[in-house]
Amino acid sequence: MAGSRGSFNSKEYAWIDVKAVIMGKEVTGMRGVEYKLKRQKEALFATGKRARGIQMGKKEYDGTLTILQSELIALNAAAIAKGYDDVTDLEFDAIVSYLPESGVIQTDKIVNMSITEAPYNIKEGDLQQEHALPFIACDIEPNVI
Repeated sequence: MAGSRGSFNSKEYAWIDVKAVIMGKEVTGMRGVEYKLKRQKEALFATGKRARGIQMGKKEYDGTLTILQSELIALNAAAIAKGYDDVTDLEFDAIVSYLPESGVIQTDKIVNMSITEAPYNIKEGDLQQEHALPFIACDIEPNVI
C-alpha cells in the first residue's frame, strides 16, 4: 500500500546492547567481540572454461574476544582454579546477546570456545590494558533463545 506506515524499525544493534556471558559470569570488561563461520568451498572444473559446480567442505568457527586486563586476570584465575596452566587450556561455551531497548533480541551461543593466544601489551599513553584474544570454536548457534 503506497503511503502507509507499518511498524518497521530500522534501528540496528549498538555496542550498548551487547552482553556476553562466559563460564556463568557476565564479561563486563569486554571491549569487543567478533565471531564468524567459514565454509570451505571450491569451484569444480572439468572440461570447458566454466565451473561445473561448487564443492563444499568443512565448516570452521573462530573469532576474537577483546577484553580488559582485569578480565584476562579473572580468566587465568579460573583456569588455574580448575587445574590448568592458563586461559589457553580452557574450553567453554560463550553466550553473546544483543538486547536493544526496543527491537528484536538476538542471542548466539559459541560452542566449545578455546582461546588460542593470550597476548599482553601496553604502550606509553595507554590508560588501560586491552587484550585481543583469538579463539576457535566447535560451532556457533545463532538465535538460540
